[in-house]
Amino acid sequence: MTDFAVENIRSITLRRLGADYRDSFERLLARWWGQNWPDGLQQELVRWRYHQRPEGHLTWVACDGNECVAMLDSRLSQHCLDGVPLMVRETADWYCLPEYRTQMLGLRLMRKMQEYGDPILVINGSQANRTLLSRLHWNQLPVARNYILPVTLRGLAANLLRLWWPRHEALAAAVWHRLPYRPPRRQPSLSGGSTCRVIPLQADQWFELESAPASGLAARFDQAHWQWLNAMPKSFARPLGLLFEADGSTVGMSLSQLEPAASGLDAHILHVQPAYQNARLLAWMVAETAAVLATRGADFVRCRVSTPEKIDAVEAVGFRFVQEVPCFWWSKAGQPVPGVADLGFLRGDDALPLPALRGRQVLSQISSTREFNPASRMTYPASK
Repeated sequence: MTDFAVENIRSITLRRLGADYRDSFERLLARWWGQNWPDGLQQELVRWRYHQRPEGHLTWVACDGNECVAMLDSRLSQHCLDGVPLMVRETADWYCLPEYRTQMLGLRLMRKMQEYGDPILVINGSQANRTLLSRLHWNQLPVARNYILPVTLRGLAANLLRLWWPRHEALAAAVWHRLPYRPPRRQPSLSGGSTCRVIPLQADQWFELESAPASGLAARFDQAHWQWLNAMPKSFARPLGLLFEADGSTVGMSLSQLEPAASGLDAHILHVQPAYQNARLLAWMVAETAAVLATRGADFVRCRVSTPEKIDAVEAVGFRFVQEVPCFWWSKAGQPVPGVADLGFLRGDDALPLPALRGRQVLSQISSTREFNPASRMTYPASK
């Protein structure tokens, strides 16, 4: 009886993540990520993900004594709201140990984030988190939509196995990788006799794309984020930036990443940003991005879009709708609730390919090969 009473009156302290709580924080993060990969890679991921990031990232933890029991991470990201630049705080890892959830630590951590005054964007999240945001009277934005493009039969088989029979995902590697299933439908380039080309963006390059003002909320990609993505562990994923030119002028850019999986390569299209709104331009950019990913070995491509124009573009290329994803908005300064939101996987931690990494580690545990590193078997042709 006494032990139970002491446990329940134990005070929980909230504080920003610091070096003195790093070990405890990493143990909590491993629970949230469902860690099942070697410690060396885990430490490398944590170092890149949390300690080598651009400015503007912020992590709060709830501590019971010296042990972290809950966390909420966030990053400041460039957006435009009705054509005006705006920094938005995007939530990322948001987790509480099950035995502490009755203490509403997730709510207390979110209120800490709200004290900073930045508008906050939340996409998806657990059912418990969504219920919490509704109770806090956050505004709901138009939903985003997740899409998939199984480029090859192997990619389709691998992702079905990952969903229903994860320990046997690697069986899909037996399927010949050149058997097409749903290759991207190529789209015509811009009209008027334009000379169009696609140029890979090198890791040490950057191009500041001037985009025409658009109504609503729109995510924007910046150089600091590009440099950070290029510093991620190479065995985790590799970014791919593409510039789109018409008659010598840059008319758009896209950001994707290639992700080693147990049977081959997955890919995410994280962001597609045209210089101006044009249905034909968007469809061409999406098609060319998917085609480049397929050429570089991707068997399966995912993307997320939320505007009617981008929905039309991805469906024209052959992407299949999977599910709607709720989006939430909070603003202390009184910014209006966007009626339109152009959002993708370039947000918080949405693009971290943890499922692919888990599948690889499951395979390493059952493989007879002592040195298992599927990333070393992946081919990433040099940019031309």
